[in-house]
Amino acid sequence: MKTKTVYGMWVAGLIILSGCQLTEPPSPAMQESARPAPIVQETAKPVPLAPSSGSAALERRFTDGPSASEAVQSALLWSEKYQQLSEVSNQIREKNMQLFEENARLKKEVESLEIRLAKTQKELDEASEFLQKMHVELNHWKSDVLGFREELRKAQAAQLQALGKILRILGAEAVDADTSAK
Repeated sequence: MKTKTVYGMWVAGLIILSGCQLTEPPSPAMQESARPAPIVQETAKPVPLAPSSGSAALERRFTDGPSASEAVQSALLWSEKYQQLSEVSNQIREKNMQLFEENARLKKEVESLEIRLAKTQKELDEASEFLQKMHVELNHWKSDVLGFREELRKAQAAQLQALGKILRILGAEAVDADTSAK
C-alpha cells in the first residue's frame, strides 16, 4: 500500500514538473482561434480577439508556472492528505465492520427474544383461560353453598327436634329456654 502511494507521488510529481496541464480548460484565446473568423463588412471596424488589458495576464499565466520546489511540496502535501484520508477510511471501514457484527448479534438476540415472547404469551393465555375457568367454578360453588344454607338450617332444626323427642322418651326433663339462659 505504501509503495503504491510513493509510486503515485512520483508520477504526480513528474506530471507537474513536465508542465502538462491536463486539467485546465483551454484559454479563451485558443477558443477564439478555433472558431471561424466572422465575416466583416467593409464599413465595420475589426473586432480584437482578446482584450488588451487581459493579454498581460494571459501571458503571465503561461510563462509563470509553479517552480519545481513548489510542485514537490504540492505533491508531498497531496500525498499526506491521501495518507490521512486513507487512515480515516480504514478506521471508518473497521467501525462499519464492528457495527455490522453488532447488528447481526442483535438480530439473533431479537429473534431469540421474540421466540421467548411468543412462548410466554402462549403460557399467559393458557393461565388466563385456566383462571377464568376456576373463577366460574368458584362462583358455582359459592352459589351452591349459599343456596343450601337455608336447607342446612332446616336440617339442623329437624335434627334438634328429633333429639329433643328422643330425650323426652328417655325421661329427660324439658328445660325452658328462659331458665337456661339465666
